[in-house]
Amino acid sequence: MRQTYMDSGFLRVLLEPGRFFQERMRGEPGLKIPALIALVIGIIGAVSAAISANALTEGLPPDMQVFGLAGVAFAVASGIIGGLITWVAFGIVFYIISMVFMGDGDFKRTLEFTGYGLIPQVFGGIIGAIFSYQIVSNLSVPIISRPEDIAVLVESVTTGMLSDPLTPISGIVGILFLIWSANIWIFGMKYARNLSTRNAVLTVGIPIGLYILVNLVTLIG
Repeated sequence: MRQTYMDSGFLRVLLEPGRFFQERMRGEPGLKIPALIALVIGIIGAVSAAISANALTEGLPPDMQVFGLAGVAFAVASGIIGGLITWVAFGIVFYIISMVFMGDGDFKRTLEFTGYGLIPQVFGGIIGAIFSYQIVSNLSVPIISRPEDIAVLVESVTTGMLSDPLTPISGIVGILFLIWSANIWIFGMKYARNLSTRNAVLTVGIPIGLYILVNLVTLIG
C-alpha cells in the first residue's frame, strides 16, 4: 500500500516526474486531482489578492468601507477563478504548440498532466502570500475623505507596493517555482503528447520562456 502511494503521490511528481507520468499513462485520464491542485492555487492567490485589496480598504472613510469590502470580495473571487483559468490556459497552450511537433494524445490527458505540473505553484503561492503580507505591512496608507480621492489612494498603494524591495524578490521566487513547474511539464508533455524530449522542451520552453521574459522586464522596470 505504501509503495502504491509513493508511485502515485505528489512526491513522485516533484522528484521523479518522468516515472510518474509514464505510470499514469497506463490508466485513464483523470481531472479531479489536477482540478483540486488548481483550486488550491486559486485559494492561495485569493488570499494574496485579499491582502492587497484590504490595504485599500484601510484608507477609506467609515461610510465607504462597504466599497472596500466589495473590492476584497471581488479580489478573492478573481483569485480562485484565476487558478482554474491558469490551469486550463497552460493546458491549451501546450496542446496547441505540441501540434506543431505532431503531438499525438488527447486534450484531457494534456490537461491532467498540466494540472500535476502546477504542484510547485502551491509552495510558490504560499511564499508569495507571505511576501504580500509583509509588503502590505510596510505600507503607509493615506486616509481619504472624498470619493474622488480614490484614484489617489489606489496610486499611492500601488506605488508603495511596487517600490518595496521585497516586490522584486517575490517576483524572482515566483519565477524559480515556475521553472520547477516547467521541468515537470516537459515530462508531462513528453508522455501526454508522445513527443521526443527535444520537442517536449520546446513545447513547454517557448511559452514559459516568453512568460518569464515579460516578468523580468516588468521587475526591472
